Amino acid sequence: MAWFSGYLKWYLSSMLLVCIHELCHLLMAYSFHFQIDKIEILPFGAYLTLKDFFYHPIAHEICVVLAGPCSHLFIYFLIHTLTQGVYHDYLVRMNMTIFLFNLMPIYPLDGGRLIGLLLQSMMDLQKAMTFHLKVSVFALCVLTVFYFRINTCIIIIYLYLQQFSYKHFIPQYLRQYYSQITTLYPRKRICIHHCLEYRRGYFNYYIDNHQIIDEQKMMYSLLKSIKDI
Repeated sequence: MAWFSGYLKWYLSSMLLVCIHELCHLLMAYSFHFQIDKIEILPFGAYLTLKDFFYHPIAHEICVVLAGPCSHLFIYFLIHTLTQGVYHDYLVRMNMTIFLFNLMPIYPLDGGRLIGLLLQSMMDLQKAMTFHLKVSVFALCVLTVFYFRINTCIIIIYLYLQQFSYKHFIPQYLRQYYSQITTLYPRKRICIHHCLEYRRGYFNYYIDNHQIIDEQKMMYSLLKSIKDI
């Protein structure tokens, strides 16, 4: 369609910016030894999938997420160095659009993932993911009200499908995560709970009848506590 309408150069340039963005995610993921699944090239963007995201230290995952938005500073420098005229203005505008769009608090955009990770660092894992989904859906509804157009409908529909996918992913992920507690990465910090909660990045201990119980012994109770959303 871009070729027939005479906008092939502009379309491919936009896709190149997106691919550089995803490449920076990829390089950061490699540096922290994530397991790379695939990069999907979509008609309106690209998406990196990692097999073990949510299983690494939260700080490492935040670095992987931030690598994409930070890439736009490098892209901005390249645009000013290598282009000029109308083409330069278009690339600057498109680079800023991609940057701002990815910072929206909607899963699976970078802003949405960042908010999710920050929530997980501050509260119970299951509550954090559930609240994250609600924030993401609310932000997407706001986006729909103000920016639903013919040229944005495909992206918005895709994001709604991602919300449904995330909704089903949460209980599946929690079951797998809790069942692998004993094999998780080394953790130095300790968190003591008086109720059935779990904090990522901590050795979790629980007080029950004036006794301290470690997370391994609470694994079955944690698995039973998982609720489908």
